[in-house]
Amino acid sequence: MSDGASGRGTDFVAAVLGRCPACGKGKLFKSYLKVADACAICGVNFKAAETGDGPVVFVLLIAGFIACTGLLVSVLAWDWPVWKLLSVWPALAVALSLVLMPMLKGVMVASQLRHRVRD
Repeated sequence: MSDGASGRGTDFVAAVLGRCPACGKGKLFKSYLKVADACAICGVNFKAAETGDGPVVFVLLIAGFIACTGLLVSVLAWDWPVWKLLSVWPALAVALSLVLMPMLKGVMVASQLRHRVRD
């Protein structure tokens, strides 16, 4: 990140895509949500970047807002039946949460690495 790329925000783009925020080439995750110990390409240590529950809060706020807004529009504007509401909006909230979670966790790791947060 000392190459100036972090100043342009490319470290966050790489993290959203699941790549190393420092070099943009190595893998950030070794499984779905398990952050790798270090980048295999540039060797940046990811161990100090512990995200805790931070990404979960943002996922809940974003997915909850979208699902609740869609639910209200479906009830008030389109007059959907209850079975349709209960089949569409919870499924969308779960799918959106599963998509957003690794992205936002990557952003939190990149943010901690950019600001040199340590234990």
